Amino acid sequence: MRNYQYNNLAIEQFNNRKGVTLIELVVVITVVGVLAGVSSMYIKETIDLWRFLTFRSEVVAQGRMALIRMEREMRQVRDKNYISTASATQFQFTDIGDNNINFYLSGNNLMRNSDILAANVESLKFCYYKNDNQPVCSPECGCSVTGAGLSTIYRVVIELQITSGGQSKTLRSQVYPRNIM
Repeated sequence: MRNYQYNNLAIEQFNNRKGVTLIELVVVITVVGVLAGVSSMYIKETIDLWRFLTFRSEVVAQGRMALIRMEREMRQVRDKNYISTASATQFQFTDIGDNNINFYLSGNNLMRNSDILAANVESLKFCYYKNDNQPVCSPECGCSVTGAGLSTIYRVVIELQITSGGQSKTLRSQVYPRNIM
């Protein structure tokens, strides 16, 4: 009899236990999976946006640094007789230290002589103006300045278009070389 009571007690305790059924477990796992999937999409979008903006800001910063260097060096033109090439896509001159400097676009690289100043450059355009703000040559600065026109250059406008992730950014600046009057 004692054994029988013990077994009844064990069965009663087993029946009174609170537990999780298989259906409840499957429902909880499904709900947690859906929530994790939805939240991971938002996290992925945020990471992709951060990565895109970081890359774009690095490219634009590189373009700005190249533009600042070009401005600084172009201010050091020895005088108007030392400008050897002034086209829409190339500017070559001799500076006050007798260094020959050539800015041009090679593929997608902005070049200074044989050194790369910036990558991912879509276009480079120079425009040249006289001291009365009239263009030395036009249609939209797409022509080359030659001969006597080189000595009339007073101001140089630089336009740089940089691409990153399918978007482009245009940087513009103007330079007044110091030794050109």
